[in-house]
Amino acid sequence: MIAEQLINYMVPPLKPSDDIARAKQWMDEFRVKELPVVHDSKLLGFVSEELLYDSEIMHAEVGAYPMIGHTCFIQATSHYYDILKVQNQHHMDMVAILSDEEFKGVVLISDILKEFAKTAIVNAQGAIVTLQTSLNDYSLAEISRIVEMNGSTVLGANVKPDLDDPSLIEIVLRINHQDVNQIATGLSKSGYKVTSSFNTEDNSFDEKDRFGMLMKFLDP
Repeated sequence: MIAEQLINYMVPPLKPSDDIARAKQWMDEFRVKELPVVHDSKLLGFVSEELLYDSEIMHAEVGAYPMIGHTCFIQATSHYYDILKVQNQHHMDMVAILSDEEFKGVVLISDILKEFAKTAIVNAQGAIVTLQTSLNDYSLAEISRIVEMNGSTVLGANVKPDLDDPSLIEIVLRINHQDVNQIATGLSKSGYKVTSSFNTEDNSFDEKDRFGMLMKFLDP
């Protein structure tokens, strides 16, 4: 799925000439903390709720306020995972979608989470297992073989540098079975250190949990 397919057309952009009352009303109506400001189909940035309610900064029009998130955008044809990467950099509720330089709309992070919730990484019952090893010893084929020998399947995997030891890597696995004791034993015997594991049997993840799980797979 590409970014353009997730645009939420219910969230309108503001114009620099719009009054503050309209901006506050729309933020309240759509339950967002910022809104895009657009002029001649060009994204100028976002105006934030925090600034609008700052008693020391009082202006009549949106365009008089300092903008945030000038680079909080991606191209319309980008994969929707890229939206989360940009959002994680800016810590905003939404990301603007551009076609070349033309503003097309915004994607809300809550809409991304709804799409992510439909994937096997979240929707299937199972467990998340975190491993540690050196980059030279890493083999996804070997890990998959060990998991499959124990009657399970790897639904997703991500590899990133270990924060405490740059000579090591951290591997995050999403496995379709809840009981991973035998899998953990097999991985340990093959030289992988199992650092954590938990199951998702109750399927009670809220949006924050889903976002945290997705970022485990997207973080570089």
